[in-house]
Amino acid sequence: MENIDFLNLGQIYYWIYLLISNIFYYLNPVRLFKLYYDNWSSIMFYSLILSALLLAGILYVRHKMKEVSAKNSEIFDTVVSSTVDFEGGEIKNERWEKIVSYVNSDSPAEWRMAVLDADVILDEIMKKSGYSGESLGERLKQVERSDFITINSAWEAHKIRNQIAHGGTDSLLTQRTAKRAVGLYKIVFEEFQFI
Repeated sequence: MENIDFLNLGQIYYWIYLLISNIFYYLNPVRLFKLYYDNWSSIMFYSLILSALLLAGILYVRHKMKEVSAKNSEIFDTVVSSTVDFEGGEIKNERWEKIVSYVNSDSPAEWRMAVLDADVILDEIMKKSGYSGESLGERLKQVERSDFITINSAWEAHKIRNQIAHGGTDSLLTQRTAKRAVGLYKIVFEEFQFI
């Protein structure tokens, strides 16, 4: 008789049955508990070694994170204060003095200049602090509230600046509003030790 090659569905089903029954056999909770119970001392030994290695890894990463944090603080938290001379003597911040003289003048154009100049200084501080973005608004959005205590004052002052800048010469700016904006900038600059 000739060999007839054909598809034996019964054999395929039998193999599938064996596969599924073996999976259930090895995943049987009772068998797993027995395996766990029989190898308890080995499991404890290897888990102790693994725990010691993981603890060493955690301590190593923590040590490296402290180094990175210190370097990060050294780079990004340092905004050079222009109010203190390096030899210990007090000097005045000329840019800030100019803004104060602008806001105390009788000219609405100078009030405008005071707010716009203060906003430029805030933008420079944000750039030096490591915040990126195309505009000051984008940089302020990146700030964590815990890193920048006076963020609300910065936003409020920047909004006044935007009203002035986008309103043009037609926007009404009172000296009171200009002094309020400059006062808000002052709070921010004091946090960053600019003034």
